[in-house]
Amino acid sequence: MSDFKFWGWDKKPRTMLRYIKSGDIFCFQLDDNKYGFGRIIAKITGGHVVELFDYMSTNPKIDENIINSSKRIVSPIVIDTYGLFDRKIHPESDWRIVGHQNDFSPKNVTDIYFSYGIGGFCKKKDIFGNVFSISEDEGKNIPELNPHSDYLVKSLLKSI
Repeated sequence: MSDFKFWGWDKKPRTMLRYIKSGDIFCFQLDDNKYGFGRIIAKITGGHVVELFDYMSTNPKIDENIINSSKRIVSPIVIDTYGLFDRKIHPESDWRIVGHQNDFSPKNVTDIYFSYGIGGFCKKKDIFGNVFSISEDEGKNIPELNPHSDYLVKSLLKSI
């Protein structure tokens, strides 16, 4: 059985970047009456790779049963954890760490890559930090290593 700990929305309005780690469960405000949820998968250059759950709620609360029955609503993405959780640079957004799964081990991530670079300097990076040279054409078919802000995450979810 998984080892989850939850402390809720009000306990930690801000989490410093150095304390954000794989297995952290987060909640973010989508609008005045709706919250989304996800989990930190891994730290990567520019932010953290996260999975966003298909679970939305009018209450910023989640539990182990909901997490275990949730699916990824989109392929994992990189988010700007510094701006969203630590500095909170966007006043219209509210993202908070609300729990942690101690024994978290990411699943279905071996084919997740992010691209960067141009021309002959194109690379792809997996969530474990391994870097591979690729062609510019191949790079066009891989999501860019570009951390998502609150606005970009919300736009992505609206497009689904």
